[in-house]
Amino acid sequence: MKKLNTTYIHIFLSLTLAFFASCNQPSFINLTSTNLSQNPSGIYTLQTELDIQDRMVSPETIQVFTVVGGESIPMVQDPINPNLWSCDYKLPPGFDEATYYFRTTYNVISDSGNSSPRELKSDLLVFRLENRYVGNLASYRGPVGVEIAVQGRGFTKYDSITMGEKETTTRYLSENELRFTIPPLPSGIDYAVQLIGGPHGALDIGNFRIDESILAVIPTSLEIQSGDTNTLLFKIDYEAPEGGLDISVKTDIPESVIMPEAVITSGNKTVNIRIKGGAIGEGKLVISAPGYQGTEVPIRVF
Repeated sequence: MKKLNTTYIHIFLSLTLAFFASCNQPSFINLTSTNLSQNPSGIYTLQTELDIQDRMVSPETIQVFTVVGGESIPMVQDPINPNLWSCDYKLPPGFDEATYYFRTTYNVISDSGNSSPRELKSDLLVFRLENRYVGNLASYRGPVGVEIAVQGRGFTKYDSITMGEKETTTRYLSENELRFTIPPLPSGIDYAVQLIGGPHGALDIGNFRIDESILAVIPTSLEIQSGDTNTLLFKIDYEAPEGGLDISVKTDIPESVIMPEAVITSGNKTVNIRIKGGAIGEGKLVISAPGYQGTEVPIRVF
């Protein structure tokens, strides 16, 4: 009976030591994306973070490798973060993915001072080339109506760009460039820009801030005899986008002002609106449009 208990104690201690030993083993944290943007040179950087918790590991003996395609490539230690390792791998022509794993060798120093070698391998990993991606916007802020270029790879004529989930007027120039027109949206706000289309759905491009523009109104004041008409000119710096630019005109003397809706049609920069004098009164027109600075025009009907 006593012998049986001793056996159990030895088994327990062995399992405990094995448990703690496994807890202290280095582990790999893969920092390489599963999908990498294809580049003309065909060279791709693989990165990993080696997490070493065992104080018995001899740091100067640590070596890290990437094993890919049967080739063991030495990895370089980052000069700032000693746990970060990286290497460049040239993918053979005709391939669009690669399977790889990380391997490290190191020595463990025992309490007696003896050094024993160790080796550890990561799980099997894979990266694939992404033939369709967005590089950058030509600009990250601007006014309504301006055209912005988007550079990348794998664009098609069926692609479109959205800003704040609002579809924009998009032009296809080539598989490496699209252009879109900033739609009439409120200024002073950062809008998420996305590429819509393709097998992977929406791709984030970045944020774009709409800057306020000036909506010119001529004349700056109006005097109209009741029953007569006068013309109000609205002018913007860039062509109105597809669907036109709706201009809001409100007044505090609605019985005195008779006018149609004001819209600068797509591709135009100006519109003339005929205003007819109604009941005698004096007030103002409050004029605004999304993305444009509002203005007021005094008006008198006599």
